Amino acid sequence: MFRRPGRTIRSGRLLLGFISVIIALLLVTPAVYLVVRVMEIGADDALAYLFRPRTGQLLWRTAQLAVLVTSASIVIGVGAAWCVTRGVRRGRAVVVALLTAPLAIPSYVSGFVWTRLFPGFEGLWAAVLVLTLACYPLVMLPAMAALAGTGGREEDAARTLGCSAPTAFLRVTLPRIRTAVLAGGLLVALYSISDFGGPAIVRFEPFTVGIYNAYNGTLDRSVAALYGLVLASIAVVLALAERRVRRDVDSGATPPRSRDARDRPVAWTLVTLTVSVGVCVPIVGLLTEIRESRRLGFDDFGELLAWVAPYTRTTLELSAQAAVVIAILALPLAFFISRPRTRTGDSVELVSYLGYTLPGVTVALSMVFLGTRVLPSYYLTAGMLIATYVVLFLPVCLGPVRSGVDAIPLHVADVSRTLGAGPLATAVRVQLPLLMPAVLAGSALAFLSVAKELPATLMLAPIGTRTLATDMWSLSNDLNHGRAAVLGLVLIIVASIPTAALSTLFGKGVDR
Repeated sequence: MFRRPGRTIRSGRLLLGFISVIIALLLVTPAVYLVVRVMEIGADDALAYLFRPRTGQLLWRTAQLAVLVTSASIVIGVGAAWCVTRGVRRGRAVVVALLTAPLAIPSYVSGFVWTRLFPGFEGLWAAVLVLTLACYPLVMLPAMAALAGTGGREEDAARTLGCSAPTAFLRVTLPRIRTAVLAGGLLVALYSISDFGGPAIVRFEPFTVGIYNAYNGTLDRSVAALYGLVLASIAVVLALAERRVRRDVDSGATPPRSRDARDRPVAWTLVTLTVSVGVCVPIVGLLTEIRESRRLGFDDFGELLAWVAPYTRTTLELSAQAAVVIAILALPLAFFISRPRTRTGDSVELVSYLGYTLPGVTVALSMVFLGTRVLPSYYLTAGMLIATYVVLFLPVCLGPVRSGVDAIPLHVADVSRTLGAGPLATAVRVQLPLLMPAVLAGSALAFLSVAKELPATLMLAPIGTRTLATDMWSLSNDLNHGRAAVLGLVLIIVASIPTAALSTLFGKGVDR
């Protein structure tokens, strides 16, 4: 007896839903366990910790950092987007690649260079500069996409009515792209409150650094857990706001693209200044530190390569393994969330994005509690470290994969099934090949994120596991700046590979 196609589809949908719910539960487990750990403290002790002056200081520093970095990133990001879409015509793809290059430079690498170039470079404004240089592409990319669709005719009309060029842009164009800019700004705020390495290396202590210090400073880690929950709550609020704004961006109609750009000297000047400060200074600074250092201790270049190779191999292996696992888990989630849209799917999507909203140090702390108390045999193993990467970065891959699923016409699966293929065969033979560009883009984002991740790797890496990020951090703390610069430069090279691929995609999108 043959099984009815409708029943087969429903069975496949139930199986897909079961797998997706299990994945979502695994992703939310660290956050739930962090809440449980805080509840063990007791209400009186928790309130006493919460209302200590130090908690207020950390909260104030975090708020200052978020507001200043977000404001500066919006100014630079919108300016860079205007340069690309209005003021650069020749070599636009190269300009986009250079302006997005800071995504490949971890904030702690940039901070290391600035502290070496300028002794005494520390505190709030140092952290603001370092994080702004790392974050402005998060505003630039959505603003660039929005500006590419608006055209410049409205601005020209405003200028014929007597408005100056800046006034025309502020009054006519900026209101039309403000939703995209706001979405990027909320992402910057989320990044700035969750970053650990950048503020730490310039000796500024927001919540992330306070959590790490509390984790390392005492045997009783209740304070670290409480700080982690406070920071997680702030991050969730920002993430929900970003999600709401992003829906407004996605639901808006996209105007036809135009080719109003022409080469403007002011645009090229701004691009040169931004690239010089954000890209050239870190790279030239690392090279200068390597050249002037007397503590490298290598007889020749081959010996240097032999020293760097293990760290590079470990970084590549962990990043590749995590990216593969993340891509595999993102596929069933993307299909369940997108086809068709249901309340259960929306709930699974919200839970799946929870890990990305939480700072890496908070997720790492919850995984430490989970490993030491519930899964001691898995604590400080490669499996737990990769699981932590999955919790943190699966949403990075899920976004592109889900967009790829949405882009596949519905009739493709229907035609495949009418030809006798089941749901699984249709997914593997028909839909998966169409999805491969999106899967590769998501995997590249996951690879980049894992390669740069610092606090989770510091807290959960197996004993003896040394990556480019962790050993650069250790060497800089040990004042071995020459070797730290070598590892920082290699880390930028490793991270630039997926960044170049992603910037090429954006560059093509703007050039169309």
